[in-house]
Amino acid sequence: MSGRRLARALGTAGILGLLVLAAGCTERPDTHHRPGTNHDTVSGPAGTLLPAEGKSRHERLRQVPAKDAPAVTVTVRADTHDGWNIRLDVRRFRFSPDSVGGAAVLGSGHARLLLDGAEVARVYGDRHHLPSADVPAGSQMLTVRLHADDHTVWALDGEPVQDSVPLSGTAPPSSGPDQEQKPAGRTLDITVAGGVVSPEPGRIELRKGERLTLRVTSDTDDELHVHGVDRSAVLTAGRTATLEVLLDRSGLYEVETHRSGLVLTQLAVR
Repeated sequence: MSGRRLARALGTAGILGLLVLAAGCTERPDTHHRPGTNHDTVSGPAGTLLPAEGKSRHERLRQVPAKDAPAVTVTVRADTHDGWNIRLDVRRFRFSPDSVGGAAVLGSGHARLLLDGAEVARVYGDRHHLPSADVPAGSQMLTVRLHADDHTVWALDGEPVQDSVPLSGTAPPSSGPDQEQKPAGRTLDITVAGGVVSPEPGRIELRKGERLTLRVTSDTDDELHVHGVDRSAVLTAGRTATLEVLLDRSGLYEVETHRSGLVLTQLAVR
């Protein structure tokens, strides 16, 4: 064999070797199912689906051993303006908003909020604002439940991984006729479509204590978040989410989408 042919053969063998090595180094679960498969097809270990006749996928339990089981603790406090601010402290778990709808991967997913057993919101991070308008009259118990990316429920010993707290004693400020009337404030309408923010992001000047109502419509599911304060709202594709902001400290606050990372505007408070 000539020197040129030998070099070519060695080069081909080297490339094939690298491909085999690369394939061996990627043995981890895929986060999205392949065409022709469904949520039950998982390329890595992610617990065991428990039998659940007549239950939807969002109620199906995915059991894992105690050493791998995620955990969550919920803290709720009344917001000074409206509703409740919710904090989730999770362990052996990370939020994976970009993988929602994919295959179940151990230790990742999202959370869901339930009021007296009825779902009211999905949560893709450790903070969430629950407005009073989303809480039916007479609601007693708030539950936070951890879900996998394929929407099944993480479970331990046959029970959902969740935490519950009563809403009694943490009610938001009264909005009765005896309460001082709130000033009208200002309203900003924002649209997000195809990753483009309209109107173009700018800076809004606000006085301390001035109320701003954000009305955001997005073409994808996301989360609206005001940096520097505990204010957020779930964005559902095609629906307008409303978030009221009352800032009493001077500073510059960015308003952005949590999952896509788009800056919608800046709030300059003086």
